Amino acid sequence: MKPDSKEAVFDVYKEGKVVEQVTTNYDMIHITPPMSAPDFIKNSPLAVPGSPFGWVDVDKFTLQHNRYPNVYSIGDASSTPNAKTGAAVRKQAPVLVQQLLSQINYGKPADAKYTGYGSCPLITGYGKLVLAEFDYDNQPMETFPFDQSKERWTMYQLKKRVLPWMYWNKILKGTA
Repeated sequence: MKPDSKEAVFDVYKEGKVVEQVTTNYDMIHITPPMSAPDFIKNSPLAVPGSPFGWVDVDKFTLQHNRYPNVYSIGDASSTPNAKTGAAVRKQAPVLVQQLLSQINYGKPADAKYTGYGSCPLITGYGKLVLAEFDYDNQPMETFPFDQSKERWTMYQLKKRVLPWMYWNKILKGTA
């Protein structure tokens, strides 16, 4: 970052290595800090080889490790190429369960696949929000029976009141 000249410098990665730096001017900027797996995973054989992020090296559809067939990973430490969100792990967990049960009972992978579902509540103003839900191919996967691209007060209330309660009381307990 170069705040004095209002420039942001970004590393561009390809196959886990910085291939170039891009400098962008800005008037206002909001950036998510770099994310990575915890060091105990990053420095283990479970991590994607050569990756600076250290994610657990899994097949993005089956969630099974690419080198260790008895290892699976979901959530913030997995190498699935999507946002690390509660909504994503909520859709990954049932696939993981089906994969584990099939592996235990039949010795083979299940037909269940994780599609890359992600959900991003985008606040567009005070009391207004659009809910973007999509898959690995950035195709909409809307879960509500109305146009979610329209700003709504009700979706803002979902983000403000329902989703935090659901996260702490349902998702973390595995009941959502």
